[in-house]
Amino acid sequence: MVTHRSLLADLPKFFVGFDRFEHDFLASAVDGGYPRYNILQTGDAGYRVEIAVPGWDKKDIEISLFKSVLSVKGTRKQVEDPKETYAYKGLSGKQFTRNFRVGDHIKLKKAYLERGLLCLDLIENLPESEKPVTIAID
Repeated sequence: MVTHRSLLADLPKFFVGFDRFEHDFLASAVDGGYPRYNILQTGDAGYRVEIAVPGWDKKDIEISLFKSVLSVKGTRKQVEDPKETYAYKGLSGKQFTRNFRVGDHIKLKKAYLERGLLCLDLIENLPESEKPVTIAID
C-alpha cells in the first residue's frame, strides 16, 4: 500500500541536481495553504498568479519582488461587524504572507483585483545570451 507519507519521502530522488528547487518546493508545500492560489501559464513567457483574497481591500495588501522572491502580504486583519453573528465562517480574513520563488529574469508586469482574486501578471524576460539555441544536425 502506497501512502502519502511514502510518496513525500521518495520525492527528493526525483529532483537530483535541482537542490534549490527541491528545497523551495518542499518548503512551500507545508506553509499552511492560506491564502489559496493558482498559477497559470499565459503565452510563451508569461505567468499569472491568482491569490484568493475575498473581502480584502487593495490598500491592505503589499506586493514585492526582490531577489527572486515574490512576496504578497495581507497587512491588516479584517475587522468583523460586532452587530453580525456568523452561522458559519469559512473565510478567515487573517493577516498572511505568501512567498513564491521565481526565476532570476521574472518581472512583475501588473497587479489587479478581479472577482475576489489578486492577480499578478509576470513576464520572463530572458536575455538573448540565455535563450536556448537550436542546432541543425548535418
